[in-house]
Amino acid sequence: MNNNVKAAFLVVLGMMLISSNDAIMKVASEHLGIGQLLFIRGLLAMVIFSAVIKIKGMSLRPSAFITRWNSLRACFECAATLCFITGLSLLPIATTSTLGWTAPIFVTISAAVILKERVTLIRWVSVFVGFLGVLLVTNSFDGEFSNAMILPLLAALFVCFRDIVTQKIDISLHSLYITYVSLVLVTLVGGGIASFHWQPIDLIDIGWLSLSALLLGLGFFAQVTALRLGELSFIAPFSFVGILVSVVYGYLIWDEFPTIMMFAGIGLIIGAGIYAMSSQSSSSQSSSSGPVSPEA
Repeated sequence: MNNNVKAAFLVVLGMMLISSNDAIMKVASEHLGIGQLLFIRGLLAMVIFSAVIKIKGMSLRPSAFITRWNSLRACFECAATLCFITGLSLLPIATTSTLGWTAPIFVTISAAVILKERVTLIRWVSVFVGFLGVLLVTNSFDGEFSNAMILPLLAALFVCFRDIVTQKIDISLHSLYITYVSLVLVTLVGGGIASFHWQPIDLIDIGWLSLSALLLGLGFFAQVTALRLGELSFIAPFSFVGILVSVVYGYLIWDEFPTIMMFAGIGLIIGAGIYAMSSQSSSSQSSSSGPVSPEA
């Protein structure tokens, strides 16, 4: 299994975990403030990751993980999180997810323009077919435009910047450290916002936010590892898997039953991912069995 395929599986896993976290956060946002949610969830996630880092025998000294690129990545992660969670509290989960999942399109374009990656026609088709599937699944633009829709779009743009910066981080810096710095910054910003309006919280909320912290932390780690392992333009279409999880939660929690158009969209999303993966496998096989190039 080559690195791109491994990265694709990690993206799928990460998106499933993060989308599950989104559902919990949307439910909790109905009676708790955004800053408070980010602060409590962040504290719990920091406890989990601090324990994992210590168990692995790694240092928790700031000098071990605070670098220029890692700090910049954390800033983009924080901005994306604030925009997305705020949008999630104001919009239906399907609409927020659809606009948020425009990030792979930004990533693919940036990979070609900024990182100078060779983006094949198959990968372009996979991204746009996958996004068409997202639109069919959510039917998000059937109603009137809301200013709140700008928030998940901004989140998608910040995610694009975050992913580009991730590939600039020194490969020797462990992925746990990259995830940890983002968690710390989001928690601090959430705490600052929560200090202006703190609401009572019960043990049930803490339990759900603990689960959210675990899901988010594992999702972040899988995502960071994938971004450092594979090419952005190849793994981008697989991010659309997260919308499938959102559809399931929409049905289970908000009683949103999938329509025929939604099922068609799901088929397009899955097909786009399979198409991209099969094209990568074929390319690898042909390169390994073909003639040796003059430069070799």
